[in-house]
Amino acid sequence: MFLFLNEILQIQYTQERLKLQKAVDLSILSQIYQIIEDRSKTQPEGSYVCALLNDKKGINKILEKVGEEATETILAAKDGKRNEIIYETSDLLFHLMVMLFECGVTPEEIAAELYRRHK
Repeated sequence: MFLFLNEILQIQYTQERLKLQKAVDLSILSQIYQIIEDRSKTQPEGSYVCALLNDKKGINKILEKVGEEATETILAAKDGKRNEIIYETSDLLFHLMVMLFECGVTPEEIAAELYRRHK
């Protein structure tokens, strides 16, 4: 009986996750990564991405930004400020994408690892 109920709950959970996946498209992270890659190649003047990638501190500058944005995200969450959580998490994800690019890691590799862990 318990196994049967567990299976029903699992099906309901899966159906809810599928609805959520359809509603939210995370491919924007891959798109941002592609923009970072493009900016790295074309080096447009005034590009924030290029400023990060070309900073004399190297990867340390990018990591400083990741740390800064992580701290701001944590503080927003601690204070329960929903809009700030969304804003700061967006900043954090952007800077993580820059870090991943600099390290030669793609969003698809991260997604593959998350899928592997989910199984």
